[in-house]
Amino acid sequence: MIRQSYLACSAGLILAIAACDSSTGLSANISQADANKLAADMDAVSTLGTSDFGLGASFSVGVDGSGAASTTTLAPTTFNNTFDVTKPCPKGGTVEIEGTITGTGDRTTHSLTVDANATRTDTDCAFAARDGGTITVNGNPNIAYTGHLNIVNGAFVGLQTQKHEGSFKWARTGGSGTCDVNVTSSFDPATHTVTVTGNFCGHTINVTRTRGG
Repeated sequence: MIRQSYLACSAGLILAIAACDSSTGLSANISQADANKLAADMDAVSTLGTSDFGLGASFSVGVDGSGAASTTTLAPTTFNNTFDVTKPCPKGGTVEIEGTITGTGDRTTHSLTVDANATRTDTDCAFAARDGGTITVNGNPNIAYTGHLNIVNGAFVGLQTQKHEGSFKWARTGGSGTCDVNVTSSFDPATHTVTVTGNFCGHTINVTRTRGG
């Protein structure tokens, strides 16, 4: 009887420990909900505009106060430039995007088409987690980035897209690890929504958010 009681208690203790370990492991990992939020947040940080591409000195896109294009006539421009921009992350740290851009611009009609090929490097880039904490991201060593921007008569036209593919290291209270990422986002100016789809930290994601612009 004593031996049976001992075995029962031992089995119960083992099960209790296993349950605790399982719970801790789950909280330390990147869940589906975590992946949805983090993928959308990381995509938002890397959204680039014309000033980020370093076009200000040689080309600018805009409209006058009435919303009409300028009456100054200038020849369309083609370009092939390098750029390097560093942006702050929501909860601290930075993300650097460095690469090349090619495209055409027309300052008379305030129209611009840009394609970017770059690398994204996160340095202690922190994002709010669903549990109230933070998830901190660092490059492993970096992520390949491509982006497409299309402006006609001073307004976005068609889908504005960007893609991230590579790997990063993450850390949060109670856990850390490495994630592979292969996601594409599309901003639809007609609906003011961004949709992020693909594979992120072992999860298939499809997230849509509203964005201004």
